[in-house]
Amino acid sequence: MIRRLPEFFLATGVTGNSTALPAPPMRGFWRPGATYPVIYAYINDMLAYLPGPGACLRLAGQVLLTMWLYVTCASSHAHDGDINEDSAVNLPDLLWGTQALTGQRMLTVPQEQRADVAPLVNGYSVPDGMFNLGDLHVLWRVVTGEIVLAFAGVPGNQFNLGDSIAVGEAADNTIGQAHRESVWSTGYIVADGVNSLNERLEALQPATYYENDDTRDSLFNHGVSGAVMADFAVQAGAVAAASASAPGGQAGMVSVLLGNNDVCADSLAEMTDPALFEAQYRGGLDILAGSPATRDARIDVMSIPAIYWLWQSMHGSSSCRFIWFLGSVCQALLGSANSGCVSSASELDPDNDYGDAADSVCHRRKLFHRAIRDTYNPILQNVLQEYIDNGELPNARFTDIFDVQFTSADVNTGDCFHPNYTGHALLADTAWCRSPLGSQDPACTP
Repeated sequence: MIRRLPEFFLATGVTGNSTALPAPPMRGFWRPGATYPVIYAYINDMLAYLPGPGACLRLAGQVLLTMWLYVTCASSHAHDGDINEDSAVNLPDLLWGTQALTGQRMLTVPQEQRADVAPLVNGYSVPDGMFNLGDLHVLWRVVTGEIVLAFAGVPGNQFNLGDSIAVGEAADNTIGQAHRESVWSTGYIVADGVNSLNERLEALQPATYYENDDTRDSLFNHGVSGAVMADFAVQAGAVAAASASAPGGQAGMVSVLLGNNDVCADSLAEMTDPALFEAQYRGGLDILAGSPATRDARIDVMSIPAIYWLWQSMHGSSSCRFIWFLGSVCQALLGSANSGCVSSASELDPDNDYGDAADSVCHRRKLFHRAIRDTYNPILQNVLQEYIDNGELPNARFTDIFDVQFTSADVNTGDCFHPNYTGHALLADTAWCRSPLGSQDPACTP
């Protein structure tokens, strides 16, 4: 049954209520650039014109043709929009797609896979396994020159670099205990509710994604509790070496969240010197860029989060203040934690001093906040952009999470410092929704 086309597609010249098929195109078998799908289309077009009594022969011929095409063209299942495989995405592809959706043409599975180019996520084509009007609309935009297809794709695996957050320290409120299975990036169990990047990527492409689990965690998660930027090069080298054990000997995605311990010093003056921080950062990037196993991976560098909100949400707890004092935790921020600001408005706005004395504890916390925002995170972003622009890490990207405000619900009650399961879920949600693959996930819609 021929389905009626929406008015948008009438511009192609195909009428949605007509059962008449267009005249078969004259495609030469041996013309330059001819390919197996073109041959298939030529014969299939001829079969379509067999008279009524030849219906059984037509069906049998189409079945045999399809089987032949699978044997000869199994390797050409690219999601590139070139439905008729004439080495270009042009009006014939748009026409074929329109005819297929209106019942006027039967596409082979390889052809449908080529036609599957939607949705577009941050400008990237992320095929969803279906050929529908969304794909036809994208093809229209390609044919008219509005866009050029670029593909995000699902990485084949995911590695993790970082500090105590990377190992899930105290995620279940137990002080000092790692919970690598619940990490925001490479976590692998469902029961914690984190829904890590690893779990989401595996769900997108279960057949080929090399997911993390309790037997593979040492392969993928190279975070070390207490790590600083000086440890980046060692961790990067470990990922490059471990990638040899992954399928294809390649890292698919590498998440990097480092720098928290560089700023969480005993005082503002003891933070890692910015110039040294940058040099150490470049050292790690050089290793990733210099290894064939990681150079083309999707390197995702996360910003240092706004740790200020940890103090703001937890300093009302006397037990937390005692833990911070006893453990000498991040004193540049958490020292004298009971000392407030001149007003609640000042406390809730670290970008404004509201009359707080320049030597006050409140002002020190605000300087801590601004140092991350104005000094350390710009280093992470700008240096990475250099490597991207120079083609050294062509698929790298920077994900800014500084605007994420952790609340008391996101922090474990054991050490009042590290994210709990909910905090890791928040990190996972943020990283996912700000990625090309996740930005059009309905769950990411504000």
